[in-house]
Amino acid sequence: MAILLRDQARVQQARSFYRDIYNDNDRFFLAASRTQTWTDDTAPDTSYDNRVFTSEFRRDILFVKKVQNADVAMLARRIDWASGTVYDKYDDSLSATNTAYSGATKLSTANFYVLTDGFNVYKCINNNSNAQSTIKPTSTGTEIFETSDGYKWKFLFQVGAADRTKFLSDSYMPVRVSSGAGDPAFDVNGEIDSGTVLTGGAGYTSAPTVSILGDGTGATATATIAAGAVTAITITAAGSGYSFADIRLTGGGFSTAATADAVLGSTETATLQTSVESTAVGGAIDNIVITNMGADYTSGDASVVITGDGTGAAASLTVNSNGNVTAITVTTPGSGYTKATVTIQQTTGSGTNAAFRAIIAPYSGHGANVQQELFAHRVGITTSFDNDSRDLITGNDYRQVGLLKNITKYNSTDLFNEATGSGDHVIGTLSPASYDTDDTITTSSNGTYRVTQKRDTTGNGTIDSIYLQEVDSDIASTDTLTNTTKDITGLTINSLTNPEFNAHSGELLYYDNRKPITRDSDQVETVKLIFTF
Repeated sequence: MAILLRDQARVQQARSFYRDIYNDNDRFFLAASRTQTWTDDTAPDTSYDNRVFTSEFRRDILFVKKVQNADVAMLARRIDWASGTVYDKYDDSLSATNTAYSGATKLSTANFYVLTDGFNVYKCINNNSNAQSTIKPTSTGTEIFETSDGYKWKFLFQVGAADRTKFLSDSYMPVRVSSGAGDPAFDVNGEIDSGTVLTGGAGYTSAPTVSILGDGTGATATATIAAGAVTAITITAAGSGYSFADIRLTGGGFSTAATADAVLGSTETATLQTSVESTAVGGAIDNIVITNMGADYTSGDASVVITGDGTGAAASLTVNSNGNVTAITVTTPGSGYTKATVTIQQTTGSGTNAAFRAIIAPYSGHGANVQQELFAHRVGITTSFDNDSRDLITGNDYRQVGLLKNITKYNSTDLFNEATGSGDHVIGTLSPASYDTDDTITTSSNGTYRVTQKRDTTGNGTIDSIYLQEVDSDIASTDTLTNTTKDITGLTINSLTNPEFNAHSGELLYYDNRKPITRDSDQVETVKLIFTF
C-alpha cells in the first residue's frame, strides 16, 4: 500500500540537504565540464541519467568550486502582496471539504502569506471574510496586528539584502531561521571582514597585488609575504554591497601561486526574526470561524465558551437583530491548544444551532519555525565562477554544470576539500606557440588529451603552462607529445602536474547541459541551482 509522504517530510528532506552543505557534514562542489561543441551549440544536446552520460560528464570536468555555507538557502514559494488581492487566511484544517478562498485543499498550496516590497514576510491570520487586501502590512512587531481593511497579519521575518541578491527570484524566496543548531548566522552585511590565505604559494620576491572580485564595490586589501610565501591578507577597505567575493592574487614573481579567500561580514538582520521566534506562542487560538450563525440568540445573554487541552483562550460574540451570531472576536488567544471546541453559553435565551471552528496556531507558534510553516521544501545553491586561482580556466568555454559530493584527491582516498580544484593535467612547456585551445594532443604513452587553456602561472607575462583534459589515458613526464591538430611532433614536457581531484569519485547528484559559456579573465559567472524535494 502506497503511503502519502507528508509535506513536512519534504521540508525535512530539504533541511537535511541544506544542513549537510551548511555545516560541512559533506563536501559539495559545483563543477564546470565539456569544452567540445554540441551537435548544435544553440540547442544543447539532451542529457540522460545513465552511466554513459554521467561518465562523459565526469571525464570532461574542467574545474570544481566548493559550495560554501553562504551559498545555500532553503526556499519557499514567493507570494507578493498586491492591493486588491484576496489572500487565504491561515487555516489548520484545510481539506477537500474545507477549501481555502484560492481553492487550495491544503495549507502548503494556499496563499496564506505575503512578501511586501519592503521584503517583509507576513502570515495572514484573518482575511476579513475573504475581502480584498487594500492596506499593505508594515508592522515589524511581535504581535498580531490588524490593518484598516480588516486583515490581521503576523510579521514573520525580513529577507536580508545578501539573500535577496543571491536567492530571491520571481518564483521563490529564501527562508531562514535565526536559531537552532546548525543554522546560519543569517545573512551578510555586504562588507568584507577579512581575507584567509588558503595556500601560501612559493617563490614570491614581492607582495602580490590583491584584487577582490564580487558583486559589491570598494573593497581593497594587501598581501604580506615571508620566506617567499604569502602569509596574510589584510583588508584595507571593507567595501559594501557584497553577497559573494573572491580574492585574486597577481604578480610578485612567484613560482607557485598562492590562493586566498574573502570572509564576508556578519549582520544584525536576524534581530527582528529572533524576537518573533522567541515570543511565539504555541497552540494559541487567534481566529474562530463561524460555520453556522444559528438563530434566536440574544445579545448580552450569550457568551463564548472555549474548551480544549490548552488554557486561557477567550472570545466575544456579536449577535444581530435577527438573533444570528455574526462575528466571533478572540480577546485572549491562550496557549497550548492542540484541540478546541467553541460553544455558546446562555443564561435564559433560546438560541440554537450556532456552530464554530477554532483555528489553532502551530504547536510552537506563528513564526517559531518559518521553514516548516511556509513549507520550504526547496534548496537553492548560488555560487560564482571567477578568476580567483589557477584552477578556473580562462580563454575557453564550458557547456555543462554539475553538483558533486565527497570527491577525493587525485590518486588518494582522502576527501578533497579545497576551495577550488583543477580537473586538468598541467604541463610546463618551452614552446607555447605549439598549442592552442581545443587542440588534440597525443602522448607516447598512447594517451589522448584536449588543450583547455594556455596560462602564465608565474605572473611574468610569458605563457609557460598548458592545461590538458583527458580523453584517453595516459601521460607521463617523460612522454613526447604530438599536436595532431597542428601536425607538430616531438613536443617535450618540462613539468607535469596531475589533476587535484579524482573526477570519477564521490556522487554526481546533478548535471545539466547548457549553451556554451566563454570564460574571460575579468568576468564572473553566477550559477544558480534549485532542488525541489
